Amino acid sequence: MLGFHRRTRSLIPVGDLGKYDELPFEDQETDVESNVDEMELKGVSEPSNKARQRQLTLVYLVFLAEAIMASSLQSQLQMLISGDESCGTISTSYLSSILNCAYAFGGTTGIFWGYLADRMGRRRVTLLGLWAMLICCLSMGFATDLASCTIFRYLAGLASSTVLVTTLTMLGDLSQNNQERAQNVARLPLIALFGSMGPIAQTMVAESLRSSGVWEKYPVLGPQLACGTIVAVIAITASILLEETLPLESNRSTDAMDMDCEKAAFLSADEFGEPTVAVVDFVRPEAITINQFLSAPSLVVLLASFSLLSLHASVFDVVLPHLGHSNSQHGGMGISCSWLGLTVLGVKAVASITLAHVIPTSIEKYGLLKLYRSVSVLFPAIYVVTPVLAVAAASSSGFVTVTSTAALLVKHLLSGGASILVALLVLNTTPDAYSAGTVVGLMQVANLFKALAVAVSGASFYLSNDISVATTNLALWSCLAGLGAVGAALAYFVRERPSVERDFPSEVLSWETCFEYDAEKIEYDV
Repeated sequence: MLGFHRRTRSLIPVGDLGKYDELPFEDQETDVESNVDEMELKGVSEPSNKARQRQLTLVYLVFLAEAIMASSLQSQLQMLISGDESCGTISTSYLSSILNCAYAFGGTTGIFWGYLADRMGRRRVTLLGLWAMLICCLSMGFATDLASCTIFRYLAGLASSTVLVTTLTMLGDLSQNNQERAQNVARLPLIALFGSMGPIAQTMVAESLRSSGVWEKYPVLGPQLACGTIVAVIAITASILLEETLPLESNRSTDAMDMDCEKAAFLSADEFGEPTVAVVDFVRPEAITINQFLSAPSLVVLLASFSLLSLHASVFDVVLPHLGHSNSQHGGMGISCSWLGLTVLGVKAVASITLAHVIPTSIEKYGLLKLYRSVSVLFPAIYVVTPVLAVAAASSSGFVTVTSTAALLVKHLLSGGASILVALLVLNTTPDAYSAGTVVGLMQVANLFKALAVAVSGASFYLSNDISVATTNLALWSCLAGLGAVGAALAYFVRERPSVERDFPSEVLSWETCFEYDAEKIEYDV
């Protein structure tokens, strides 16, 4: 159960519970035997824990493939822009936003993949996505203009959305409690960091193959072959070792038989040999539909809050090459062009390592919902403080660089932390594992708002010839602060868990039934 807790019913009569409080002295041998049984059970659980850890490693490896696919944008962007624009201008940001927009639009198909993962199983959908990503990597190598790059980026987003949905869902399946789930999800930004190093390897491959004729005709073929090789290795490994984490019908029936035998030991028989208590209803619950999830107010509010967060975070990432390189006197961040990429990579590394250690502890100390609201409030503050400090310290280039780098670090801490917290809130929304993929897929609607970043960068691109750089930068910072403020206001209405009747009607949920054989009385236990 990902969101709700199940209470366990005792089949021992209440009046007889006192008999089990103390054990007679002569029953010590039985106590010793029970301790031996516990040790045997502990020995049996150790291999299962190792198998679960192995599956977690495979899930992280699959997520790495998606991170490598997403980072392949850089080689395409370098092919499309001219050499004098490589330092980052409004036109560069516009081209980047177009490719990111296509990738985000493809990611919206995660709604379908999540729905499919609850019905076909996580493993099948994951493998389908991995092999589709391999085909996309190889196909993107033959893109030579903006139109072909945009089409292939859309297909890449479509394929990689399967991995985004299934990895998060499988992390929820493999986690035994809330604390372990927070630790597992908090490692995702660190895994994505290793994928961000892909462009470095792709650039090295491109430079070594630049002299040959076929590589000159298709400039990104070499980098995409490097990307495809890594994805192929991951796909083959997952095809062999990855196991299904969703309990299927066959597993469910086996578990039901085991539970039936276990509970039968507690059933009493009357003089005719018939049990007085019967345990029934071992039926796999039906997955909650998309319409039923969209009728839950708590999920709709969370979806709206996450969509706005995705929008202003995506806008910042798109316009960062321009804002980061702009002079601090014009409202930019004043970071040298040659150091901007390395600075961003270093900041991401520090932020990812910090989040992996801090987020689980902070959730346990302050609570998931309070932490998410605090992070949402800090976003507009960082968008206001960063340009103000840069302008105030314009006379000292060294201080401006330090201030802007610190602002980048805080921004990546906030955006990465918010993504982790939203993922945990989403997993809390679903009442059982059979609907987890559907609700995780629904959160991919936020990709539509990521795609709107092209509108902001496009407006800046078309107006850049008519207005000054300082005015353009001020408008961009104001837009980011406004979007962050609206997102912070929505975060106030987000709730940590859904409730019965208010979010989900009681008939939507699956109930376990226990009834007395002789009495016409039914009682329900969630």
